[in-house]
Amino acid sequence: MSLKQTLKLARQLENQAKKSDGSPDNNTANLSALKDATKPRNHMAFNPLLKKGGVHEKDNIEAVRKKKRRETKKILRQKDWLSEI
Repeated sequence: MSLKQTLKLARQLENQAKKSDGSPDNNTANLSALKDATKPRNHMAFNPLLKKGGVHEKDNIEAVRKKKRRETKKILRQKDWLSEI
């Protein structure tokens, strides 16, 4: 249900409430009709620019540690240890 349709239904229900004598049966029917009217989906919330990222994004600590360790091992393997003796 679109926003326009929801607003139209709300106006109709208000007009009916004003015209009716205020019996409890009519009021509960009007309230249930208002509850059935759903809010439209906010498509902007799915925009990738609005999601977390960069500095605020949590890193996988284990993966970062493994990467550092691999780089250190690579550097140590490439070093010429015999030339330092």
